[in-house]
Amino acid sequence: MANLSRITDYPTLLGALEAYLARDDLQAFAPLFVQQAEGRFNTDLRLPEMQMSNGGVDMNADGVPLPADFLDWISVRWTPPQPSTQRQLYLAYREPDSPEFRHRHRPNGVPQFYTVLAGTVRVIPVIAGSLELFYYQRIPALTADAPTNWLITRAPEIYLYAALWEAMLFQKDEERSTQWANLVNDRLKAVFGQGDTLKVGLRAQRAANDAAEMTAAKGIV
Repeated sequence: MANLSRITDYPTLLGALEAYLARDDLQAFAPLFVQQAEGRFNTDLRLPEMQMSNGGVDMNADGVPLPADFLDWISVRWTPPQPSTQRQLYLAYREPDSPEFRHRHRPNGVPQFYTVLAGTVRVIPVIAGSLELFYYQRIPALTADAPTNWLITRAPEIYLYAALWEAMLFQKDEERSTQWANLVNDRLKAVFGQGDTLKVGLRAQRAANDAAEMTAAKGIV
């Protein structure tokens, strides 16, 4: 059995997980349980700690590269080149094959919509300026070469409980998987407040912002 010690990084997390499992036949799967837990985090969590910006990138006809650690959108802001009296605009997302993105826009107006195509953020209509992408960053995966990240530093027990949840699912132990799931959710609420429910609120806010920006853009002459 592995020694149970304070969790500070990936190796100590694996040691704690192996100690909790207390089964030689499951210890080899510990890295898999951690990986599955991270997949669940990235699917369910939208926390302030995950919010990132690309800092603003000059735009051209080919668009702006999607960040490698991109997980989900918050917003996209277009800034006109200097000198300009045009205000900054937050753009609305549209699917690349949508009528709005393909032809329902003012060709000579300010940017209205953005989309993602082949890993690139594209804006329509294409006008000089810069794009700042605000997005949720994927939680950096723990590995032997990258043994720490902000989540294990701030709340190592959440990592442990989530990995044990995955281990119980692996064993098809419904009762104990529910117990660990409840512990994960309780700790998320205690450490991060709203926890994964924050995602819903932010998406509703983003939809309201998009609608307001579209209304304002229509009034620009």
